[in-house]
Amino acid sequence: MVKSSFLAPVAATLEEALTAEENETTFSLSHPKHVPLFSSPLESSKPEHEIHGDTLTKQPHHSTHATSRDHTPTSHDVKPIHYDPDEPVLKRAHESSVIQLFYDLFFVANLTTFTEVHAINDANALRSYIGFFSILWFTWLQVALFDVRFSNDSAFERLCKLLQFGVMTGLAVVGPGFNTGTDDTDEEAKTFRTLSLVLMASRLILAAQYTVALWWTKDFKKARLPLLAHIVTLFIAAMIFLGLFFFFNKHAGIGGLVGWYITIAFEALIILLVSGRTRFLSFRGTPLVERLGLLTLIILGEGVIGLCGSIRKVNSDGVFTSDTIGLIICAVGIIYFLWMLYFDQIETERVGTMRQQIWTMLHFPYHMCLLLVVEGVSQLSVWRKIVDELNYLNNAIFMQDIVYDDLGTTVTNINETIQGIFNSFKENEYALPDVSQNFDAISSAGTNQTEVNNQAEEIIYSTLNWVIENLDVKIPEEALESGDEDEALVGALETFSTVFFYFFIAAGLTLILLAVLFFLGKRRKSRGEYLSIGLRVLVGIALSLVAIMGRDLLAENPLGKSLDGVNYFYSAWMLPTVLLTYGLVIVLDNVLINFVRKAVYRRGSRQYNAV
Repeated sequence: MVKSSFLAPVAATLEEALTAEENETTFSLSHPKHVPLFSSPLESSKPEHEIHGDTLTKQPHHSTHATSRDHTPTSHDVKPIHYDPDEPVLKRAHESSVIQLFYDLFFVANLTTFTEVHAINDANALRSYIGFFSILWFTWLQVALFDVRFSNDSAFERLCKLLQFGVMTGLAVVGPGFNTGTDDTDEEAKTFRTLSLVLMASRLILAAQYTVALWWTKDFKKARLPLLAHIVTLFIAAMIFLGLFFFFNKHAGIGGLVGWYITIAFEALIILLVSGRTRFLSFRGTPLVERLGLLTLIILGEGVIGLCGSIRKVNSDGVFTSDTIGLIICAVGIIYFLWMLYFDQIETERVGTMRQQIWTMLHFPYHMCLLLVVEGVSQLSVWRKIVDELNYLNNAIFMQDIVYDDLGTTVTNINETIQGIFNSFKENEYALPDVSQNFDAISSAGTNQTEVNNQAEEIIYSTLNWVIENLDVKIPEEALESGDEDEALVGALETFSTVFFYFFIAAGLTLILLAVLFFLGKRRKSRGEYLSIGLRVLVGIALSLVAIMGRDLLAENPLGKSLDGVNYFYSAWMLPTVLLTYGLVIVLDNVLINFVRKAVYRRGSRQYNAV
């Protein structure tokens, strides 16, 4: 009897667990989902919402398995929300829906495609990159601003989302042809006209969605004018894009581009201002912070994709040298620190409405700088490989291979050095350069050491040209028109000097923008946090000033290293500089905050003991 009574509770528990598992299995079986043609964005007026005077008191949501005896509401469970009978109460989703995340994947595809096609190798390419990213980002923002407030599951919303997928696909199609500095104005005009129509379609879709939202809220007086402002703003923007379609032609240039940028900036500004002055359109309680955080992760992920591609290029033979390992550590560390600097400071606390709008808009320059930093990490990884090969060729040929007393041995040594570089590339898309004439000239040079050195230098340039081609470095066309033997190296120097400039400027601005986002995003800040914000600003300014060293880059020939900027550019310290700077900021952040926190605690303890 004792044994039976002892096992009885265990058996009952097992039976309840099995029953719960069966119920859960039954519940999780797939079944057709009913999707209405239209769905209201308004909060349901079920008994769980009780209106008392000017306050809407929302009772907590309970599980369907719970009964009224399972939980007794307390004062902590009842959340008062300001209620105005002339304003609607919208449904507030606490997290992004699956279809919204699906839409973000199209943003990823656009960004990846455009980055692969458009290498930032000069000022014109940089302007094109920033311009297209601006159009892409603000298009995404407009859709996100609607989704976090009005999106719900209905046939109409699914149709609109399908059309928005088409808009993103259209951007991906025209992206490869988006160049603002080419001479082919006719081809540019075709691309810009197509892009104008795509942008017009995106705004008309959003205007239609806001029109449906207006229809649902037509009985609320204070809802009509703000939503009409949204609709009119988007419709006017669509008509401006239609006008730019006719404006772009062979003679249209910078004026049309400026029209794009002004339009997308002002429409975002107007919609955010209207939302900030209207309570029910506010972003409080919406997953907007989550959407912006996910977009930040997407951009960091783009950096990881680019980094992996660069590592594959520079380490195609699969041999991990100390330089390769150090390069990987620095690159991964920079991306990881960027993640820490942003997500460790996210504040979910409610902030003022105007701060919220500014905080949202500042994500555009932040994401732009973030993208340039991760792109710069990938590009400078490739530059490091070129410098390593340059140093190897210089040291091997001028320090070991050349034997002036035996020119036949010199030719053999140089040939073996070149073959060693060739074998270090597992995927050789281009044949080795023909340097047989240089070898013949060396063999017949006799005692003319100057001629031997000149021929060896030409061999170095030819080999480096081959290395640059195999690394798939996109060089400005102007640099390849000189016809000199060192044109590829000079072109690579121009390309990576551009990378040097935007990388350090963007790396410093990223810290400054993170400081501003932290200042706006957190309502209550301690003295330590104020010190942390100031630290980020100062370090960010200092890091941006490193780009000034780039003024020396084109003052010397490619092999010259007499100036400080050139020495630093050819060194292995560019990526470690940013890595150590970001790491120092993270460490000092925590030290300052903890120091001030402990000081406040000690002061409070002394005051308490004195009483």
